[in-house]
Amino acid sequence: MTERFEIKGLWFLPSNKDKKVSGVLRFDPVEGSYLELIGSLDENISLQDFNSLDNGAIILGTSVDSESITLYHCYLSSREKKSVRNEIAGPIKETFFVNFILNGYHFENEESFKFNTIACSLQNFDEWLDISGFQIDPEKTIENSYSINYVKQKDIEFDLHENHSGKFTFHVSRPHVYSQKHEYIIQEAWLELNSRNEIGLQEIRQLLFRFQNFLTMGVYQSVYPNKIILYNNNLKNDFGMAGKYRKPIKFYYSSSRQRKNRKEKHSFEMLFNYTKIKDVFPLIIKNWFEKYDRLSPAFNLLFDQFYNGAIFNENTFLNLAQSAETLHSRIYDHTKIPKEEYEAMKREILEKLPQYNTWMKEQLHFGNHLDLSQRLTELTEKYSNEVIDKIIPEKTNFVRQVKNLRNYYTHYSESLEKKVIPERDLLFLSERLKMLLVSGFLFEIGIPKELSSTLFKSASPNLFRHLVP
Repeated sequence: MTERFEIKGLWFLPSNKDKKVSGVLRFDPVEGSYLELIGSLDENISLQDFNSLDNGAIILGTSVDSESITLYHCYLSSREKKSVRNEIAGPIKETFFVNFILNGYHFENEESFKFNTIACSLQNFDEWLDISGFQIDPEKTIENSYSINYVKQKDIEFDLHENHSGKFTFHVSRPHVYSQKHEYIIQEAWLELNSRNEIGLQEIRQLLFRFQNFLTMGVYQSVYPNKIILYNNNLKNDFGMAGKYRKPIKFYYSSSRQRKNRKEKHSFEMLFNYTKIKDVFPLIIKNWFEKYDRLSPAFNLLFDQFYNGAIFNENTFLNLAQSAETLHSRIYDHTKIPKEEYEAMKREILEKLPQYNTWMKEQLHFGNHLDLSQRLTELTEKYSNEVIDKIIPEKTNFVRQVKNLRNYYTHYSESLEKKVIPERDLLFLSERLKMLLVSGFLFEIGIPKELSSTLFKSASPNLFRHLVP
């Protein structure tokens, strides 16, 4: 999904397959996808009616290369009618914005978008796996002699949650025709996520997004898909004597956050790679998927910081503070005093002040909840490691500063203006808070604290050196 392309073909609505209109589909991974038609799919449908569908329209197409294409979540952005000149009227021109492209099959309605597998290559995935089939023996090196020795790696399978599983596969390519000029072998690692039951497009995309976030945490940089292929076990290509194989459906969508030409990271530049956690990986990836729904509000607030790239402002800091507060509240459901005692205290207060009952109920509604400083204090105690202890040596001051700045940027009260710090210092404070959150996420999905400390220590020279006082 990192390359632009265009597809010429005939396009039509599932409800009117006889009326086909020529046009060009253009895809850009950042700017989006547009279908330009010379003619109208149905000029009796107004722009407003066409776009009133809950999820936009489905448009089908057959390319000049005989590919079956489905465009999903389509919106009619313009319809132009040329004025009559010399008694000749030009054709109508329609332009559609397209959210999703599925190349390989005609899906005629929303109910038909069902899949069992999503497979993809991802940015920095090969480097994160840190597994190679290339074998180099320095002792067998001969002057002016070069050799390529490669052994294809075995698939790595793992369970996720409920009826879902995953697999790391290794695709190998080399020249199909012998050449006197070059010879090469390319290994490309792919991620495959499977569901035993057919699931919808949104649900199978959610599987990929959850693993993508896990990979982002390890790489410590935003990660995006390069290519995505969908499979339904019941949709197959028949190759006769060679057998029947699942039909690959190439899937494309654009994202304004997509980063082009990102520099690849080496495995040693990451917080962790697969080889460093492979002994506990089956457990932690299962925990990640099982706990994702409960912790997704905290996860999403954190991962926004990675996907926003170099953009930083006070909202970045606020989201991280909220992520910390949310993480604590979702995991540690305790209060300032026992709930039974608090309920008894509330009743006693309301009985003694009946004339202020309405006001007092509002004040007491959240009165037993921990405040941000109490939550952060517990998080720093629970999730600290050797590196975090160096980067946040004065935890009491750290907690107080995060609390004061969160309150200021939330309410902009004049009394806290003197607590405001320069933007550079706010950035470093946010980076420290992000470190603490990542350490917490690793702990909560089952990475032993000793291993987590080792991972942070190993990554410190590349990722956290600027934060050490």
